[in-house]
Amino acid sequence: MSLPGWWTIDPTEPFTLGPRQFPGRIWTASGCFAYGLTGHEMKAEGFSSPYQGVGAVVTKTVTPQARPGNPMPRLVETNEGALNSIGLENVGFEEFLAKTLPALEEMGVPTVVSLAATRPEEFGDMVSRLHQAAVGFVHWHGVEINLSCPNVAEGGHDFGRDPDTVAACVRAAREYLPDRALLAKLTPNVTDISGLATAAAAAGVDAVSAINTVVGLEVDLKSGRPVLPRRFGGYSGPAIRPIALAKVDEIITRAKVPVVGVGGIGNDRDALKFFALGAVAVQVGTAQMRDPFTAARIAKDLAGV
Repeated sequence: MSLPGWWTIDPTEPFTLGPRQFPGRIWTASGCFAYGLTGHEMKAEGFSSPYQGVGAVVTKTVTPQARPGNPMPRLVETNEGALNSIGLENVGFEEFLAKTLPALEEMGVPTVVSLAATRPEEFGDMVSRLHQAAVGFVHWHGVEINLSCPNVAEGGHDFGRDPDTVAACVRAAREYLPDRALLAKLTPNVTDISGLATAAAAAGVDAVSAINTVVGLEVDLKSGRPVLPRRFGGYSGPAIRPIALAKVDEIITRAKVPVVGVGGIGNDRDALKFFALGAVAVQVGTAQMRDPFTAARIAKDLAGV
């Protein structure tokens, strides 16, 4: 498409967020591009790899202990998106520090590390150890604390629905992260997301990522039961884009904190809608799982190449 006249940014050029300069504004979302270690050898017409032009890879969320994830099935596609109940399957913090993060640095992947925990002090401990282990790393740009994962908690409820909890987690992480960007990924499953963003900003976050998945449920008519063993899951994809846009607009107009927009972005037109509202960057999620070159293509299209 031809780019609108108001769009004057090259999203593949560096920009500053908090204390850090990122190489670009088109990112991949946590859980949708693994850890950023795979697929580098893949090629497509006009692209040397799926990472071309991508400003950051937000890693698969890492927890203090390794997690096997939820029972199968974990992912169900719908006409307009996907419902997942992965359960934060991951290698665990120890292995991530010892093997994954050094490999990302060696491969030159611009990295934002996604972390999840159940108590604020756990965030502080992980960020402290992460910062010590990555001293001198040039490709690690920041941390995104995952405060909103409905596919783990009982009944689909989110960990970070309380502004005081959000603030406590941000403060705990910020103390040990003086020179990298700190983002908080917020849940949309609240009536006032701007209150969460305001609390995160007051506690020292550099930006918020909005939104995470929406709580959803799908039914198998053959059995008459929910398709996911844990009943609820996180719904993502094109169907949630209008919700994400509304939440991003609410945060920007009320909380006055930088926003990285997430939710239903599959092409340059989708991304432009978030930028039009004032988002400083965007993350590509579900679409990236269907086509690993989606983020690279959006970056190229919005750069006018």
